[in-house]
Amino acid sequence: MKIAVLSTRLSGYMRSCLEVLTRQDNASLLIYAWPSQADAPFNTAKFESLGVLHNRYDYTDEAIVKTVTDFRPDAVLVSGWKDKGYVKICRQLKSQGFKIISGCDTQWKGSLRQQLARIISPFHLKKFVDVMWVTGERQRYFAKMLGYEGDRCWDGYYACDWKAFACNQDFLNASSSVKAPYFLYVGRYAPEKGLDILAAAYQAYCKQVQDPWPLVCAGAGSLSAMLVAAGAEDRGFVQPDHLPELMQNAAAFVLPSRFEPWGVAVQEAAASGLPLILSDNCGASAHLLRPYYNGFSFSSESVQDLTQALEAMSCLTSSQRLSYGQASYSLSKQYTPQRWSQTLLQGLQKFRLQSC
Repeated sequence: MKIAVLSTRLSGYMRSCLEVLTRQDNASLLIYAWPSQADAPFNTAKFESLGVLHNRYDYTDEAIVKTVTDFRPDAVLVSGWKDKGYVKICRQLKSQGFKIISGCDTQWKGSLRQQLARIISPFHLKKFVDVMWVTGERQRYFAKMLGYEGDRCWDGYYACDWKAFACNQDFLNASSSVKAPYFLYVGRYAPEKGLDILAAAYQAYCKQVQDPWPLVCAGAGSLSAMLVAAGAEDRGFVQPDHLPELMQNAAAFVLPSRFEPWGVAVQEAAASGLPLILSDNCGASAHLLRPYYNGFSFSSESVQDLTQALEAMSCLTSSQRLSYGQASYSLSKQYTPQRWSQTLLQGLQKFRLQSC
């Protein structure tokens, strides 16, 4: 099995999925990716075990097409169509008969732009994408509107390094009674993450309760000073290998995004046995959050709603937090690197059978 990967942002979860693929099927990989971004300085050395990682910007589109063609992959996995050069590359590769699989975490909103994309999909998207690999049901509907259904639409595109984050039952029992519980936010410090809402809500929460939980934030970006001014502790960007410990020492996870197509950190937190507080715009919430079962949902732009959710979470008893954490842990099992690899392998096998 040979897979060519055309990636934008690097991530620990994609590395984990590719590692399982190489172990399960002895797959050979050819990887092109954007360099690490300032707001997500991922350590690219972690990809070394998978082979050579090529900086996408060190090569022309024509050079990438030639290298991929010479590699003769069973499929090309592209992270989407944000990179217009990748679109051009995939058009040429598809015309040569290579299977093109595109990841997709976009939710259907029915916007004018999406309506236009639906109309032109047969003349644009289908010229360079054979399969849409979506993250969940909200994204599956988007794919359907673009004409991708049945065998042309897979799900489970994002999966965290589940074994690294998943806690055993003994730890989960202990975590419900931590002596110094704290809220945890993990992600980029960017406006679309709703951090202004979180800062305002946390300040209001601290004024309303007698013994407020601390708020710990891990990430990078321009809004760090705002979080610190609101009383949060800024841990900076945390590399994937150190995230499990940070997650497992927290008491609840908060993601206040006003725009969040999916949110892999949600699954990481759930696998760590954390109750969740998520905005209603988080794509992963459709699969990983059940209000009053393992956490709370709130309106993405509402400081009041988030304040109430923070207070409600900190008022739960130890046994209630334990129940919420166990529920999160169970829901997190829906997505694993093993399932990711199995989806890719079996999907490609079915394509081969159909072409026989």
